Amino acid sequence: MSRRYFLIPATLLALSLAAPSAFASEKDELALVMRQLDQLQASLDRARSLSAQESGEGRFYFDYTRATGDIRTMKQGISQYLDPSRAQPRLPDGDAVSGQYRRERP
Repeated sequence: MSRRYFLIPATLLALSLAAPSAFASEKDELALVMRQLDQLQASLDRARSLSAQESGEGRFYFDYTRATGDIRTMKQGISQYLDPSRAQPRLPDGDAVSGQYRRERP
């Protein structure tokens, strides 16, 4: 009977310890994605310089500007997820700081 009561807290402890490691794993994977996006951007830059050297007169071309923008957008989204900004304090609506603290007595 006492063994059963020991297993419940041990199970709860194991579950609580597993959650942070899952989050750390997600952060590690997203950090890897960020590095891969950097490598992809470097590859795109190299390909862009090679395409500038070749005078391509074909019907289609690769849109390097759009691809670079998409990579930038993905990196910003991942960065915002990994390091969310804290909400900034603000005054209630209608209140403003006057800066005038000196008043005359009646």
